Amino acid sequence: MSLRLKLFLQGGFCMPGCCGVTALRSTTGEPLYSNPREYAADVGKLLRELRDRYGSGVEISVVNSWGFWALADVIRLKITPSKPAWVLDGKKIFEGVPDPGVLFDAIDSALAGGL
Repeated sequence: MSLRLKLFLQGGFCMPGCCGVTALRSTTGEPLYSNPREYAADVGKLLRELRDRYGSGVEISVVNSWGFWALADVIRLKITPSKPAWVLDGKKIFEGVPDPGVLFDAIDSALAGGL
């Protein structure tokens, strides 16, 4: 059985934050839009580790969270489009860039529970 892992990322073309613009802020002072370049290297490394560790056991999809086709998932799962979100078999498990060990533990427990 193969698990489906979707990674929702902010698009890099003409999107808020793609040029380093982080001027918009929420009432708490947290930036509403982050720069995707801030986490691109960490996410890329983590995706390579996932593919090396699980191979075809985990189907990985990278989704532009600002895209029209992602709108239903973004609303249903309450995804903040400016932060990476990790969705495992339809359930949001992490927001941001998680520690690799924590992500691997979540996937391992899902694989063990599905057998």
